[in-house]
Amino acid sequence: MPQLSLSTAQPNARCATTRLKALQAPAAAARPALATTSILRASRVIDGSLAALHERGSAGGKGTRKLADPSAVLAVRAPSDAVVGRFHTGRRTDNRPESLPNWRVSTVTPDTAVAVSRLLGGAPADDWAQGVVTGSPAVRIVLDGARSVSTEMRLWGPKGLVHHCDGALFLSPTEVRGAPCGCPDSSEERVALAKMLQAPQPETAVTFRLAEDYGLGRFEFSSPSRMLADEAGEIRAQLSGITGEAFCELALELVTVTVAGGIEVSFRRPTLKVIGPWS
Repeated sequence: MPQLSLSTAQPNARCATTRLKALQAPAAAARPALATTSILRASRVIDGSLAALHERGSAGGKGTRKLADPSAVLAVRAPSDAVVGRFHTGRRTDNRPESLPNWRVSTVTPDTAVAVSRLLGGAPADDWAQGVVTGSPAVRIVLDGARSVSTEMRLWGPKGLVHHCDGALFLSPTEVRGAPCGCPDSSEERVALAKMLQAPQPETAVTFRLAEDYGLGRFEFSSPSRMLADEAGEIRAQLSGITGEAFCELALELVTVTVAGGIEVSFRRPTLKVIGPWS
């Protein structure tokens, strides 16, 4: 069987790929660290319930939350576009990666960590930057349209980034941005190339608000999961069909697969389900 190559898809892709390798683009800048300033903390008042989801007000505001237990949530508010935390599928323990059955949420401030723990369970870590290992494998969230979900593909070489695309078109460098990248369409071909270290690796990013406390601020989640990357296009299509914000669920799903030798291997993968309009 001939060896698969990213440059075999079409002539334009071959030219763009050759030119891209020649440019040897520098490594992409790392995502900037979450700012630890500009977070405005409101008064410590009780505001909302885990039992009822956010209801919009008739005046177009973000509504109110009615609590079954008035002591359940501490109100912490941030600027409307501030990113106040990130969701993680695991952590490092004794310098080794550890997968978790429930979400871990790192936060910008200890107050946000307290609010998250009251919403999703768990207790804030002594180091609040590590946030909360929650008691929830699934969380209801609000997405602001298809732009809330993005997937980028990167292939790194000894001298830096050699391929950066969205699965169809180059994203960098500027000279080839928008040109066909040559990546195969099928997931099977991409996996085959990845095993030969000839395919870019995906990173899918999701930006959202918590449905149970919309005003807490924006959260982010990013994942190298190929399963999530393969589903991202359909998710964006569903979001595009919804007017306004969308009500969704972000979850950790237990998956068991059989590998060589008949051995069963279990792992948890992130899933994103679009439920309907947020209203």
